[in-house]
Amino acid sequence: MVTEAERGAPTEGVSGSSTQTGSTAHLSAAGSAHSSRTVGRYFLAAFLSLYGDWLTTVALVVVLFEVTHSAAAPAGYMLVRVAPRVLGPWMGGRLTDWASPRAVMVAASLVQGAFTTSLIASHRVGMVWAMYLAVAGAQFVGALGRPSQGSILPVLVGDRDLPRANAILGIFFSTSIFVAPAIGAALLLRIGPDPLFAIDAGTFVLSALLFITLPSGKQLPTRAADRSAQAKSATGALLRALRQPQIRMVAAANFASGLVVTVTQAFLVVAAHERFGGDSFVGYLYSSVGVGGALGGLIALRWIPPRTWTRLSVFSAVTIEVIAIAWFSAASGVLLGLLLLAVSAATGSSFDAWGATEIQRSAPPGFMGRFNSVIFISMYSGMLVGAVWALATASVLHWDIAIEFACAAVLTFLAIVWVVGAQERLPETENEP
Repeated sequence: MVTEAERGAPTEGVSGSSTQTGSTAHLSAAGSAHSSRTVGRYFLAAFLSLYGDWLTTVALVVVLFEVTHSAAAPAGYMLVRVAPRVLGPWMGGRLTDWASPRAVMVAASLVQGAFTTSLIASHRVGMVWAMYLAVAGAQFVGALGRPSQGSILPVLVGDRDLPRANAILGIFFSTSIFVAPAIGAALLLRIGPDPLFAIDAGTFVLSALLFITLPSGKQLPTRAADRSAQAKSATGALLRALRQPQIRMVAAANFASGLVVTVTQAFLVVAAHERFGGDSFVGYLYSSVGVGGALGGLIALRWIPPRTWTRLSVFSAVTIEVIAIAWFSAASGVLLGLLLLAVSAATGSSFDAWGATEIQRSAPPGFMGRFNSVIFISMYSGMLVGAVWALATASVLHWDIAIEFACAAVLTFLAIVWVVGAQERLPETENEP
């Protein structure tokens, strides 16, 4: 079915409840009319790209170590994966609003496929710098395309189904953490790294072909003030989003989560070696993260807080996540360590779905891409800070102290954001009867 949004017309006037707010209010009726097959193609494309990416991750860590015979090479690879992502969503959000979510998703998938294909030639000639360059390019383009994936979702599903759709994406991501690496490790032993690179590149091409079949998702502002504001910089749109306490809390939560999770990942092998029976136990630690994330996605699939409680729910969930990670750094028992990592992942996965839904419901027509970029800019910035902190403290602090300092810092940061947001809301509540 062709909708007003799909033709590029303003979404004002699309049938829906007049009491709903944000762009999803105008798109709810149109989104619910899309066939389940269209939504299924979207989820299949997301599934393929997530699982395919892990194949390259597993293969590259091994390849870089074998080529360089240095432990610094895999560590450098992780930094190259994180650093280029920071600016991608900032540019991608504006590009999504200017072009369309579908156009950005298709282009990003094809370019990522090209970068991944180049890894085959780079590996065969042993050009380590070229492999790093391909990784950096693919990660930047992937981050650039992330806001478009969240922006098209309200077009595909109705407002009522939006939380569940975001939860399903979270489940895909969480299960990919422990399922895809196991598949990649088994295939790596049997067929080697180059076929894994080729399979990953193929998943990007298949995703692009699936994305082409989706509606464009392009929206135009419905008010004169919004049409004027749309032409302004992406920074102005981000500031507009962050003026809302709910969105600001979502941004703070993603920054805090990205930071402490990255620091913990950097020291996870050391933790496994010192307290949990050996280096090989790190696989079980990652599995507990994946299982916990999947459970959190199931929780979000079944329940989403009322919008008036979203800010408190996100704050509570990210606080539990950070406390669980800090407790993990002090734990010595195997079962307790696995449980704490699962709890941290479950709460993180839950607020991911809640926060994404809140932003999608709050974004005005024509600003969906830039509003969605808030999530990824915050998360990738936190990941970059976490990676730098881990590198800076690796030879200075014991791993558990480094994690605990990071957790204490982000808890202080979250408390400040909460207090400032609560004070902004006081004038609204004081006048209520």
